[in-house]
Amino acid sequence: MLTNTGRLSLFVMMTCFNGYFKDASLDSLGESLLKAERGGAAAVWASSGMTMPDMQSVMNQQAYRLIYGGPLTVGEATARAKAAVTNIDVRRTWILLGDPTMRLR
Repeated sequence: MLTNTGRLSLFVMMTCFNGYFKDASLDSLGESLLKAERGGAAAVWASSGMTMPDMQSVMNQQAYRLIYGGPLTVGEATARAKAAVTNIDVRRTWILLGDPTMRLR
């Protein structure tokens, strides 16, 4: 039912499993947003697993600062946001679906 074809969004999903991709027969919410025919996402920043929310929050706050605060690509910003936390599970499960060279305007 999405109708934003001309202005695709960056979705930042700050809960677990929105990027879960281990079952090839099912699309995650993130994948579905990328594949939506009449709109949806240009990119999705989501978790492919389950981790504790404290480090997710730190990482996502850093991601927002980097994405909207400077000349970085979305890929550079999310990579630096991952580097800002020490929890290896958070680093491994959070993924960027979409073009990492994209810049927001």
